Amino acid sequence: MNNKFDELTKSLAQSVTRRRALKKFGVGLAGMALACFSLAGQANAAPTFSTIDYPGSVFTTSGGINRFGDVVGHYIDAAGIEHGYLLRKGTYTTVDFPGSDGGHVHDINSSGAIVGEYFVAKRYKGFVVSGGAYTSIEVPGAQSTRANGINTAGDIVGTYFGSNSDTTGGSNGSKGHGFLLSGGIFRTIDFPGADYTDAWRINDKGQILGRYKNGNGDFHIFLVTTDGASTSIDYPGASQTAMGDYSQLGGLNNNGDIASGYCSSSSNCEVASFGSLHGFVLNAGAFTPLDVPGAAGTLAFDVNDRGLIVGGYTDANLRVHGFLRAP
Repeated sequence: MNNKFDELTKSLAQSVTRRRALKKFGVGLAGMALACFSLAGQANAAPTFSTIDYPGSVFTTSGGINRFGDVVGHYIDAAGIEHGYLLRKGTYTTVDFPGSDGGHVHDINSSGAIVGEYFVAKRYKGFVVSGGAYTSIEVPGAQSTRANGINTAGDIVGTYFGSNSDTTGGSNGSKGHGFLLSGGIFRTIDFPGADYTDAWRINDKGQILGRYKNGNGDFHIFLVTTDGASTSIDYPGASQTAMGDYSQLGGLNNNGDIASGYCSSSSNCEVASFGSLHGFVLNAGAFTPLDVPGAAGTLAFDVNDRGLIVGGYTDANLRVHGFLRAP
């Protein structure tokens, strides 16, 4: 099973202006030089992108990041088997549910607890691993379950499919629902009137981010606030937001920042398209597009409290890589 996928310098004129102001206040030459050096560094500051590829893999995406900068995601090895991974302080570790046929990792919280999905006989189930102990997650009565996000308190959100799902547990012809697992109790999350709902993330405030599909087949993002109100979110002017099977994750941090993706084409929003898929971050009501330099397409999957963003991108040869964007 594949989750298919699943700027830049500023002018230094400011330093000149500040240098003149410092002279007026009689700042010494040495002090002035140090101040201007610092200001020039700030003026040159720009977001940086780092590629993430699991060693020896043919496909890598980065799905989640915690406040310490630990990154999780999934990769495909040379034999075509899918695995989850953890990247911590430069070291990669494979994360596979014991006895499974493969899987993905979607999120990691500040305590190091990890959630994802694993595959058994063409079905998938959710899991959480904490302190080295793996626990399966299955919504009662569901054919397939996927765990997508976990907060510091250990509350988990995800997606499940009923008995009418197809043989891979996918969304073709099936009714997908979001869920919240808190205190051992499952609660279904459905955006009002939606044909399909994913629950992606839950932050420490209890806000929940996800996506839904309406009757005409288009996807949209939604945010559930602590009072239970649901708000639909779309990137301005986009043909679709959070589209397709390859955009099954998005990010929500404790500051309320949101990271996801959108399509700028009215005719081709496929992962193999060139220049149609873009990431974005929504901060304080302002949308900012996000594209890995030189990429054919970019999608953002998570953002932590420090503004670090992870996701996936396709290169000119349409190979998929993970990325980390530092502000």
